[in-house]
Amino acid sequence: MWSRKATALAGCGAFLALSGLVLLNYLFISVGIVMLSFLFLASFLNLWMPRVTIERTTSSDNIFEDGELEVGFTLRNRGLLGGFVEIYDEVPPQARLARGSNYTLLYLKGRQEVSFAYTVQVPLRGHYHLGPVRLRVKDAFDLFYNERHEPALEPFSVFPRIEGLESEILGGKNPKLYQGAMPIYSIGEGSQFYSLREFLPGDSMRKVNWKALARTGRMMVNETERENIIDIYMLLDARGVSGVGTPTDNPLEMCCRAAASFADQLLRSRNNIALTVYGSRTAAVHLGRGETQLFRILTALADAKAEGELPLKLVIQDLLPYIPSGSPIILFSALDNDPSLAEAFTLALTRGYALTVVSPSSIDLEAATGRIPAGPETVARMERENMVTELRGWGVWAALSPTRCTCSTTPIGGRRSR
Repeated sequence: MWSRKATALAGCGAFLALSGLVLLNYLFISVGIVMLSFLFLASFLNLWMPRVTIERTTSSDNIFEDGELEVGFTLRNRGLLGGFVEIYDEVPPQARLARGSNYTLLYLKGRQEVSFAYTVQVPLRGHYHLGPVRLRVKDAFDLFYNERHEPALEPFSVFPRIEGLESEILGGKNPKLYQGAMPIYSIGEGSQFYSLREFLPGDSMRKVNWKALARTGRMMVNETERENIIDIYMLLDARGVSGVGTPTDNPLEMCCRAAASFADQLLRSRNNIALTVYGSRTAAVHLGRGETQLFRILTALADAKAEGELPLKLVIQDLLPYIPSGSPIILFSALDNDPSLAEAFTLALTRGYALTVVSPSSIDLEAATGRIPAGPETVARMERENMVTELRGWGVWAALSPTRCTCSTTPIGGRRSR
């Protein structure tokens, strides 16, 4: 393709040549012919324009909120001639550049390879992609260029931020819930050493205690304690009302960060965790444990959107047949605009479930953004305090999450239901 410079050069050369013919001015004719000849030669050399290939890499497929993602590019000129290369990599509108630039203009020599990188930060959880890439290759005279768009997209996910939980949360009200897998004194597959015994046919060689063999001369194997793993069920309120506030500070964002922090801590304690997100519909991550389960839960949290009006009572009714009686249930919700809360809590507690509520205050968020006048704010706070008192009376352990701190919560009295 012709650049503006080439178009101007061709126009000027043609004008001088024609003017020279009309005016019989040989200087004009000579200059015009020279300019057109140079343009013709440059267009001929354009056939050997740099053949550039591009390769993009990222430092990770997943980052946490406000984490950094490094994007690297490698450009290779497989041609013999050099030229200018202009590259622009499209980034999500929510991202901000931390270092470097997603736009670069450089001169690439023949057979040369060049690498560069830039870093982005994304403050909002979700699923994103980089690209497409716009690549423009120019000749050495900047007269002609080839432009193409690389449609390849580079997907990545931004997970909710994981923060530490205070000691009151981890061990205060319900040690059974937060202390993790409890060993029972029976022999079986586990991670805790129990005793030594002699090797029997069929035993795995991985269980052989080589130190005992060297000491006694007999084949001995390690026996371990079987562990009693607790199944914990987490519910996340993603109804439309949970999106009240700013994009980074609203009940849904705070609940997602709290749920991610709880999941991380409880999975580290070797518990089984399940997650159900409800809003316009329900989306479930079934029971599991370990790092793979944490990845599944973080992915589901990154995908949560504030939409719908599905009441908690219907969610509880659908889930209870699949949850063993007495299992811990943790609800992450602002507890706003859901008239079915009392029935839902009663239904869960009468079935013997240990219910915990982690609740950020949407009132604080609305007050911080100036969306609620002083009078209605006072009334709303009183109604919320009355609701907490009701939770205490029902035997629900409530943890109120302050506006800015997602998981450094303070327990609000009350006994646990059994």
